[in-house]
Amino acid sequence: MKHLRKRLTYANVMSSIAVFFVLGGAAFAAIKLPANSVGTKQLKNNAVTSPKVKDGSLLGSDFKAGQLPAGPQGAQGPQGPQGPQGPAGSAKAWAVVYAAGNLVKGFNIQSVTKVGTGLYCITVGGGINTTNSAALAVPDWSDVAVANGDSVQVVSEQAFNSCSPNTQFQVRTLNSSNASKDDGFDFMVP
Repeated sequence: MKHLRKRLTYANVMSSIAVFFVLGGAAFAAIKLPANSVGTKQLKNNAVTSPKVKDGSLLGSDFKAGQLPAGPQGAQGPQGPQGPQGPAGSAKAWAVVYAAGNLVKGFNIQSVTKVGTGLYCITVGGGINTTNSAALAVPDWSDVAVANGDSVQVVSEQAFNSCSPNTQFQVRTLNSSNASKDDGFDFMVP
């Protein structure tokens, strides 16, 4: 006991008391800390790492957009209700024509005649005068005969003299080298 008294100084006593309070306070906080009293303000950056997070405890809403990989595409849903009828078109005449000259469908088109390789005469109805009406045509990409680089021209009746003036438009279909080629096309008089 004498030996203990020689070493028992004020500094030793105070440091022992301080250690007791620190350890006792930490133990008290660990046992008596109220639920939900530690939040994001109390956590340091990067304090919560992947090994500290329980697997399966996070939800999709816990992640920013694009952080989670997309899952497999789901099954197609049922078809929705049919939408309302659109407004009537403003074209005076239109046609879908296959490479062989078949009129697939159209409006104000009386006939389509294939008069040569890549050359078609389109007879229009509805009082349309070909001499004072413009027309346009584009390749019909749903026709298997159409290839990349093909083009379509609407030409005047003087160019080939194959169609009747005032009632027919001439349409010429071309390949990528501008040589005549039978191709399907869409035609319209706006």
